[in-house]
Amino acid sequence: MRFKASAPGSLMLLGEYAVLYGKPALVCAIDKRITVTLTPRVDRRIEIQSSIYGHYSTELSQLQIEKPFHFALSALRYYQVKLKRGCDIDIATEFSDKIGLGSSAAVTVAMLAVIAAWLEIRVTPLDLIRQGRNVVQHVQGMGSGADVAASVYGGIVNYRAQPLKTEKIPITCPLTVLYAGYKTPTAEVIKHVQRRFSAYPVLLRDICHSVGQCAVEGVNFARKEDWIKLGDIMNIQQGMMESLGVSSSLLHDMVEDLRKQPGILGAKISGSGMGDCVIGLGGLPDSYSGVLIDHVGVQRIPVMMTLEGVDCEKI
Repeated sequence: MRFKASAPGSLMLLGEYAVLYGKPALVCAIDKRITVTLTPRVDRRIEIQSSIYGHYSTELSQLQIEKPFHFALSALRYYQVKLKRGCDIDIATEFSDKIGLGSSAAVTVAMLAVIAAWLEIRVTPLDLIRQGRNVVQHVQGMGSGADVAASVYGGIVNYRAQPLKTEKIPITCPLTVLYAGYKTPTAEVIKHVQRRFSAYPVLLRDICHSVGQCAVEGVNFARKEDWIKLGDIMNIQQGMMESLGVSSSLLHDMVEDLRKQPGILGAKISGSGMGDCVIGLGGLPDSYSGVLIDHVGVQRIPVMMTLEGVDCEKI
């Protein structure tokens, strides 16, 4: 018997940085998924096959956290004391980890879910979020868990890390996603912000408070499906992302170009910034090119919000 679990990627709508300081965030799941298939073995070997990274092999007793399989291996390590034998793991992904979209959270959630199913351990959604957040923080040294919550629940999630609070808002709205052509690791960007404000901690606190308030307002508008006002709040928070120093001339131009399009209600950087993705609330025709003409590497990523969170089954 084999076990299969899949989890969606995610995009941050509102609340970047503030969520690290106990403020709320608004995050959504997207229709690009990572699927993990687990086949139990009779010996104690761990064999991992990835559609992106190739093959990795080790003994269960010698399990070490090594890139590029560090999230999958950390999920195995989480359950290691309960594992009596090894397994074959196949990881298939519908999107590259080079463009963000919450790939680390998605593979972590899918791994934890499939291992729990194999071990016949009942795990609640909140348990899975706590486990996934612990794994991501162990690997990265930081992480709010908002993307983990989106991968678990699907839909739009109102998330707070401290104390842990989650609310699934079971609705979707069209999104337009542009990738800048490069990505700066989240941990590196966070350190950049901390250095930038090392002499101005009160300013950083105040900006994060305002970002958190944007998320509070955004949650209320999402519940009402008031997309025009949610787009307004996204525009407002983008100014705060600029103040944090995580934008660039390219990202600024991408945001401004999206805002000029008639189908877009608001636009901002999604995630830590200094690269990665810009999102627009609303849809555009397939013929849209905009900044794609002028900047090598910028590309449109076809994604939609999805209501489907983590899914696990025996096969």
